[in-house]
Amino acid sequence: MMTLHLNATDLSRTVLRSAPAVLLELGAAGQRLFEATVPEHLAAWQARTRAALRPEMRPYLDLCRLPWWFPDFLTPPSFGRDLATGLDEVAATPAATLEAELRPRIEAGDLPPRVGALAAGAPAARQRLRAAMVAFHEVAVAPYWDTVTAAVQADRAVRGHTMVDAGIDPVLRNLSPYLFWKPCGERYELSYECGFANEIALAPAGRGVTLVPSYLVPRPCVLDDPTGPLVLAYPIRPTRRELTSGKPLADLLGRTRAAVLGAIADGPSTSQVARTIGISVASASQHTTTLRSAGLISTHRAGSAVRHTLTPLGQHLLRAGRAG
Repeated sequence: MMTLHLNATDLSRTVLRSAPAVLLELGAAGQRLFEATVPEHLAAWQARTRAALRPEMRPYLDLCRLPWWFPDFLTPPSFGRDLATGLDEVAATPAATLEAELRPRIEAGDLPPRVGALAAGAPAARQRLRAAMVAFHEVAVAPYWDTVTAAVQADRAVRGHTMVDAGIDPVLRNLSPYLFWKPCGERYELSYECGFANEIALAPAGRGVTLVPSYLVPRPCVLDDPTGPLVLAYPIRPTRRELTSGKPLADLLGRTRAAVLGAIADGPSTSQVARTIGISVASASQHTTTLRSAGLISTHRAGSAVRHTLTPLGQHLLRAGRAG
């Protein structure tokens, strides 16, 4: 059982991430490949991804094979704003961290001996890992990113409205069927069953909590960075029966513009859209202008930011495009 002991300051500093974390989804995708059975909405995705695997992806998939463990250095607490930023953070992992995380698993036989070069911090092994992550991302995550983003943002929108209307308590109480929320006087406990230890207790002690909704993670997971808030990733409840690529919508609008439309589900600003998609703010502004002219989104100013929301027509087009 993993138990998070939270105080009032932690609750006041609890925030909900507005976009999926690419390195988290990538790691979850790698672990899902090794599962004998997956939820129905991931079955076709798993089959397609397995069929697309290539030998150069092995350095990354070697690290994804354990269902109850995943290297912390592959999901740094910031998660990176985009894949390139995240990969830079992974590449900068100190050699001592690689050794501490990987060597015990190699010696226990959980990881193959070939991971030893990476555990030693060899530059060539680091380069192979980065190339493997890029290659795996291209087949397992990138084609489905619009769908993942829309589902995560929809989950966040619902919980955001709940937080505004009723406070943080019902958000944490109904965060996931895997999680158990219990107020204990002036302190609070958020716990879940985990497969790698009997009892683990963590206390942010006023650092707060960042909630990270995820499409692909099978169960909650925690990253505890002593220099920042505790990070709790939780699996959302996907509304779709199957993870699809949204290709029909991309064929109609173009891949980038379809991605922009998919990113507009929770009132993002133009700069937030740009970061989510990985394009410049100027490009994001051009795409939102075109989508607004077509009646697919509406735009309004909130303070110094310009925020976008889907119109009913935009919502209908997005649903229809993903159902194709």
